[in-house]
Amino acid sequence: MKATLSITVFPSIFLAACLILLSQAAYAGIAGHVRFVNGQVQITNAAGQTRALQKGDPVSESDTLTTAKGASAQIKMLDGGLIAVRPDSKLKFDSFVFSSEEDGNEKSFFSLIRGGFRAITGLIGQKNKANYRITTSGSTIGVRGTDHETFVVVPGSELAAIAPTGTYNKVNVGETTMTTEKGTINILPNQMGFVAASDQMPQLQPINLNIFTAVPPPPLQTKGGQTKGAVRGSAVVDNALQEQNMAPENAVPKTPALRPIIEDRGPTAPPRVF
Repeated sequence: MKATLSITVFPSIFLAACLILLSQAAYAGIAGHVRFVNGQVQITNAAGQTRALQKGDPVSESDTLTTAKGASAQIKMLDGGLIAVRPDSKLKFDSFVFSSEEDGNEKSFFSLIRGGFRAITGLIGQKNKANYRITTSGSTIGVRGTDHETFVVVPGSELAAIAPTGTYNKVNVGETTMTTEKGTINILPNQMGFVAASDQMPQLQPINLNIFTAVPPPPLQTKGGQTKGAVRGSAVVDNALQEQNMAPENAVPKTPALRPIIEDRGPTAPPRVF
């Protein structure tokens, strides 16, 4: 009688333990949650299962997010970062480890296969910069606490008709590095790096407005209602626009291929435009 009871109880305990471990593993693999979905966006897990992405869904390690033409999505990462995926893009969340405490093991690795995204890095990119990177077919991008945009133009895409194929990286705040087998360059705010392939040296180029949107910073208001630093704040952007428009290959198209992404910040907060 006792032996029969032991045999019956043991599988139940074993099954419960397995469920707990699986639950913990699933939670540990979550990289973030979806805050916004516009249009047709799909997510594919490591097992190859694909489903439509919806607001509130978790995004886990090894998931690949694919946006259709005209579609976009925003992911709030567990470390506080924000990922805004552009239309007609494919981004894989290779690895994400974050335990809410700095222990040196945190990491955030992405692979951008095509298209683009904008990233405002969270604690991993700010505190453990060596463990944050983006891999493309042509380069590896690292950060130093930043707001940056990465784009991969692939052959045969609509953008390939107006921009050279390769990897583009633009910095809004902070700094990034762009590395290939030929070397590394540093990219500062209002600069853009470009490389066509992994066997070439990355180069700084004028910001390509066929790919990226240049938005002047908002002016600061003083107590008396006077605008402070408006001319100085917009001068860099205005000069950059003038210089880029002088080059035919960087002229702003009449119908831009990309549209700004608007972050939904709730009913009480104004939207943020990407």
